Amino acid sequence: MSDAAFAWPWNAPRPAVGLYTYEPKKIAPLAGAVVHHPAVKKHIDHIFKRAGYNPDDVRDRDALIQSLDRYEPCGLPLAAQQNIIRQESAAAKAAAATWANTPEGVEARLLSEPFFIREVWRKKIEWLRANRETRHTNDFLMGTVKKSLLRLDVVRTRQGVSPDITGELAAYWFGRWQRLADFTKREALSAANEIASRMAEMLGTECEALGRNVSDMNVEELDWLYCHLGREMLALRIVPPAWYAPWERERICTAILRMASPDWWGRKIWRLRCDWRENQLRAVGAVNKKAHPYISASSLMEWQEQRRKNRNFFKSHELVDEDGNVSSLEDMINKSTSNPAIRRHELMARMAGVELVAQSRGDVGIFLTITCPSKYHGNIASGHHNAKWNYDTVAQAQRYLCRVWNRATAKLKREDLRPYGFRVAEPHHDGTPHWHALLFMPQEQVKATVAILRAYFIAEDRDELGRNTGARFKSKKMDPRKGSATAYIAKYISKNIDGHALAGELDDESGKPLNETAKYAMAWASLHRIRQFQPIGQPPISVYRELRKLSNQITTRQKIDNTFKRGAPLLVDPAMDAVCAAADVGCFATYIIRQGGVLIPRENYVVRLAYQPADEMNAYCEIPEKVFGVWSPRLGDASRICTRLVKWKIRAKSKAATGAKNGPGLGVDLLPSPTGDAWSSVNNSTEDEKITDFSPDVEGMTEESEEEIVDFENMDQPTRRKLMRRLRETPFKRQQSGSPYDPGSELDVAWRSAVEKTEARSAAEKARRAALAPAVASLLADAALCSVEISEIQAVSLLMGSRLEIGGKVYRASTDGQLITRQLSDESRTVNKLWERLRDNHGIDATRLRFDPVGEYQKMLAGAEGRFPKE
Repeated sequence: MSDAAFAWPWNAPRPAVGLYTYEPKKIAPLAGAVVHHPAVKKHIDHIFKRAGYNPDDVRDRDALIQSLDRYEPCGLPLAAQQNIIRQESAAAKAAAATWANTPEGVEARLLSEPFFIREVWRKKIEWLRANRETRHTNDFLMGTVKKSLLRLDVVRTRQGVSPDITGELAAYWFGRWQRLADFTKREALSAANEIASRMAEMLGTECEALGRNVSDMNVEELDWLYCHLGREMLALRIVPPAWYAPWERERICTAILRMASPDWWGRKIWRLRCDWRENQLRAVGAVNKKAHPYISASSLMEWQEQRRKNRNFFKSHELVDEDGNVSSLEDMINKSTSNPAIRRHELMARMAGVELVAQSRGDVGIFLTITCPSKYHGNIASGHHNAKWNYDTVAQAQRYLCRVWNRATAKLKREDLRPYGFRVAEPHHDGTPHWHALLFMPQEQVKATVAILRAYFIAEDRDELGRNTGARFKSKKMDPRKGSATAYIAKYISKNIDGHALAGELDDESGKPLNETAKYAMAWASLHRIRQFQPIGQPPISVYRELRKLSNQITTRQKIDNTFKRGAPLLVDPAMDAVCAAADVGCFATYIIRQGGVLIPRENYVVRLAYQPADEMNAYCEIPEKVFGVWSPRLGDASRICTRLVKWKIRAKSKAATGAKNGPGLGVDLLPSPTGDAWSSVNNSTEDEKITDFSPDVEGMTEESEEEIVDFENMDQPTRRKLMRRLRETPFKRQQSGSPYDPGSELDVAWRSAVEKTEARSAAEKARRAALAPAVASLLADAALCSVEISEIQAVSLLMGSRLEIGGKVYRASTDGQLITRQLSDESRTVNKLWERLRDNHGIDATRLRFDPVGEYQKMLAGAEGRFPKE
């Protein structure tokens, strides 16, 4: 049937479904379309021009296109492609060189920068365009913005991959490392994992080439391997671990483990990113009195966000000891010096104590203000750019101050001039650090001391000062009639911690309220890792804190045993007890005097910190030293006293414990703790800790009576007590984690080697203690017969050759565990008789005088008024 019989062609019946019959498709030829389509013709002409041909002179266009398709890359001859690359590179450089010639070019360059750079001037430019004429906007772009971008270019030349060092990491990270300041936290951690993997791969390759493991290498091979990996890190401007430390085999092995650790790289990269970003923001003018004083707004937000995360962590976690006692982690943090108020109180007490000591010695105080040369300042006092800035960072300026201070104090020591006091570091409005120092010294040494310090701190760039050296170094003598030294420096302590009692006062640098800029100063010190307050020539504060903790522990124990007696000595040794009593009452002046005074070597202090190896290795196969307590060097190891009695474990709060806060199940969390739990000894007071009483009053559970407990929240009291007794009687078993590295890798071999050494050392220590056990038991029994109370640690120390002074007698131990006693020397007896004579004839209480000499002397002077005629 023909199609003419139907009104329309689609009305015709369709063919029946049958087998597929191949019919060649009819495709229109492409040549005609290619030749005649204007867009295709233009594209082909462009290809001809890039290949070096004139499109009008080409006769056979199809043949030329086919010939160009045979070449690589991109269908062009190699020489032509290289020529094109050179032309494009030259054009890009020319455009980059001319961006500063026009306002449009400056704005285009600003828009090409990362967000945190663009945002510095975005609002200002928008405001100018909305409220001012175009010429004002152009002047701003060609002035402030242009200078900022030029300064930014110079700062970036000091960042990125180091051009002086070549290596695998330098070649691979060359492009991405230039924009490290743009990284987010996630990008920084991803880069850390990738770099750590590459370092581990390079380590395995070099070990395979040498044919031996790290533990089997000799000194030359290990040193070569360490230097090779270190140069790879230096190319990324990251100093390798232990790079400047003395060479030791164990130290080098642990350093190599750090080089392949993602956690270690994550901390280093994030710190480097923050430093580079902050210096770029300083270059473009984001840190000054007109924009944001002390620190950039983005860095301040990151610091505040980190503090918020820390607070949430403290609230969501708690502390538990091995006995099941639970305490609030947040309360512990608030009771420590992490609390700004407690930190400020402690600093004020220390400052007042040093001033009292200076008064008792007859010393005078001077107040110094020390500033860096102008080349370290990014902005001048008005907030505008400083043309003399040498683009150094805040950390480099702080290192300059420390370096000059060390040289000056070395000169003072050679001249037998020894000042003591406090140093406070705080920022200028542009973030550059400057120092305030309160120093005490004899009156006759003031002139020479100030002259030496001034000479050293004005030596660099001396010509820029002229006769006005006060811009770099100022000195002011303290006048007791106008106020005490503590009151003078109290403002600097408060303005750099929490802004306490500074409401209504304005900052001289930024013009903002001091109680608001305190957080800026804390964030600035945290970002640049600058120590804000540093004592000079004083006993350490860590011993002071440990003694306060020890006194509280002993007093609490005595109150529980009903043996507490106010005023009675807490320690056996009188000298140690005097230092402990001074720390307990919070008199820092007496603490300094009982420790031996100011400006004495550290090894001559009466009480020092005692350390012991940690129970577990860290992630780098090291056994770090941890604080054990206190000890007296003159008494030896027998005087070691433990202050870290409780070992706390940080764990997440369970939902059951949180929901039933006031319920019967408070005090124990039976849910499994998350991985990575940390054991720590918190700087807390045992008197204030929250301890839940689980005293069992029913019989313990036997094996037959043990049953599975399902519902912990609705558990009755007897069952709870049974469970607590079972938990207490079951010894705590800490699970030993396996190697964190791939089995058989170089890092795994090094880790296992370190573990074997640690276990061997621990076994040797256990064997030594087991060998001394009979002698220790005999010595303790002999001491009990003599009515002498000594601890097991003191007994071991006596067997090792130490001596112990108790009650006017000196005790030693023989090798078989016999206690040897002898009387004190005649000199000691004479001293005691002199104290008794002073007490009988003049009413002087020797105990009070030992514990609080300054206060007792003041009472004696007050009582002597009117007894002697005034001159």
